[in-house]
Amino acid sequence: MQGISLENVSVGFGGVKALRDATLGVEAGEQLAVIGASGAGKSTLFRALNRSVALGSGRVAVGGHDLYALPRRRLNELRRRIGTIYQAYNLVPQLPAGVNVSLGEVGRMGGLGTLRTFLAGPGAGLSKKVGAALEEVGLGGKAHVRTADLSGGQQQRVAVARLLVQRPDFILADEPFAAVDPVTTERVLETLVHLNQEGATLLVNLHDVEIARRFPRVVALREGRVAFDGPPERLTEDALAEIYADDGSAAAEEEDPAPLYARRDLERSMRLTEGRDGVSSH
Repeated sequence: MQGISLENVSVGFGGVKALRDATLGVEAGEQLAVIGASGAGKSTLFRALNRSVALGSGRVAVGGHDLYALPRRRLNELRRRIGTIYQAYNLVPQLPAGVNVSLGEVGRMGGLGTLRTFLAGPGAGLSKKVGAALEEVGLGGKAHVRTADLSGGQQQRVAVARLLVQRPDFILADEPFAAVDPVTTERVLETLVHLNQEGATLLVNLHDVEIARRFPRVVALREGRVAFDGPPERLTEDALAEIYADDGSAAAEEEDPAPLYARRDLERSMRLTEGRDGVSSH
């Protein structure tokens, strides 16, 4: 399986470039932390890897496929191999945690038929997968609790459990620890590393440099360009000062961390549940 590559990628919003000729290669199965100041282009980089922003120039390849040249059907097939976690969780709040986790299986299989089956009465196989995933993230007793009634840290763990069910080939975690406590951070990080050890390529966007130092490779963006790429031992004080230097020319980035296609999938899932009194939230 091939990894990820960006070649001279530029992305702009409102006339301001969020990525400027960014070039990056990630081997299949690699584990990578991405750091940089706010507005450096980190989230835009992750969106480019899902083809949820328009490229101004350059090429993005995931798994050996030219992402922006794929027809819609093949793009959707590739996206099923990409698991995502966002700071805003990207869950359906009125659904039970177990149903949100089951969406990982829906994504992997391609379509909402699995979700319809779950809502009608989950089969034993899917129930075991969902239950095991929730147990692994410490939420074994929360399958039927409405997601909106969970704490922020618990919701982030639901998002991670969804990844466990999906078993993606590529994981894009965009600020997964920004709104959670240290205990949840450790649990989520442990699960992400476990998925990486099973073969998934892992990219994590981080504000916390100390967490980034725990990764074997760190990439830093500054003003939309790759400003650092190497092992954490090379992240000296001078290197960090250069990465986080403020010259007033920060790149513009979209505010919503969830790609449009992901929000559309959530909206479709929500419509399926309208009027369904049979979904338990107790």
